Parts: sequence; C-alpha cells; structure tokens
Amino acid sequence: MFKVRIKFEKNEYSAYISHLDLMNTLQRSLVRAKLPVRYTEGFNPHIYLSILVPLSTGYQSQCELADFDLTTDTLPEDLESRLNGVLPHGLRVLEVGQASRPVNQIAFCGYEVHYSSPWDESIPSLFQGEVKILKHSKRGDREVVLGDYVRSLEFFPEEEGFCCRCVLRAGDDPLNPSYITDILRFHDKIKREDRPLYVRQSILDGEGKDFFQTGKVE
Repeated sequence: MFKVRIKFEKNEYSAYISHLDLMNTLQRSLVRAKLPVRYTEGFNPHIYLSILVPLSTGYQSQCELADFDLTTDTLPEDLESRLNGVLPHGLRVLEVGQASRPVNQIAFCGYEVHYSSPWDESIPSLFQGEVKILKHSKRGDREVVLGDYVRSLEFFPEEEGFCCRCVLRAGDDPLNPSYITDILRFHDKIKREDRPLYVRQSILDGEGKDFFQTGKVE
C-alpha cells in the first residue's frame, strides 16, 4: 500500500464547491483516472480519502492537500497527469508525493484577501496593540486576543483596492481570515458592497515552512 498526498488548486467556480461535494468530486475523479485506490470494507465501500485542512466555501486556494491510499507499493509516474485529465475546471493537481508527515504538524495557513474598497493608510493601525474579537466555534463563543492567532499580518494597496496578506493559526483552534474583514467592516474601511476575494496561499508547519513533502521515490 502506498499513501499518496496531492497538492491541488481550487480556483474560479470550483471555489463554490462545498467540502462534501469536493470529497465526492475527488473520489469520482480517482475512479475515472482508473487509479488502484483502496476502498473501505462493508456494505457501502468508499475510497479512503481525506482533505487535510477543509476550506470555507467560496474561498480559492493554491495549496489544498488531500490524502488517499493506493493498493500498490509504488507511486504511478503518470498519477498527476491522469488525475488532471479528469478533474473538472478549476481543480488541478500541482504536486504529488508520499503522505509522510502527520497532519497534526500543520500549524498555520497563509492567505491573501483582496478588497475592492479604496486603500486607507490608517488600516494597519487598527490591528496594533491588543485587539480583541469574539471567536465562534462549536464549543461556543469566547473573547480572544487576535494577536494570539496571527503569525504575520500586512496590508498594502493594489491597483484597484488593497490586499491583506496574513498567516493565521490552523489546527484544532484555527482562525478564519473573515475575522479580519469583520474588523475592517466595523471601522467602515470597506464598502458594504465589497465582496472580498479570499485565496489560501500556503499550509505551514510550526516553523512556518511548507508542510507538503513530495516524498518522491528516486
């Protein structure tokens, strides 16, 4: 058995595929690519497949990660091309390797958030000091300090609007970049009709390094 990890992009209309539908899409694509995938046992067998850091619906990404098992002991050389030949528009495999690192080593995710509202030089000052937010989770709402969840945060103007580039905590207690948007809206720094474009750029370990390992067999 070979444990495969793929890095893939999720862009354009595919950003609006829900997590469950994305799972189904990837499973169907693995079958269409005629890969020797491993199935569960029982009355309703399905492909062993997991998406490592599920992405919010409507967000784009350059670095999604998914794991699945092959019944073979080696990685097919043409796995990437076979998958890309059957994936729908907006989904594309970027790298293929071995799932050698445990998922609990994921610590941060990097994002870019693009706003169409005009740039205001006072925006960075809103995030200085001890900024408190009301964080929502399945365990209930609680007040937290934003800085405890932020590894890096910067703003800069673009040709049309401005961008936030940030690295936020992932794992068991993650922070969604929508909280940054909420702060900007509260201070009237973005227009009501502004619909930000969220793009995940990286999935990182505790040292801030790219979590994905190619694991290529020489």
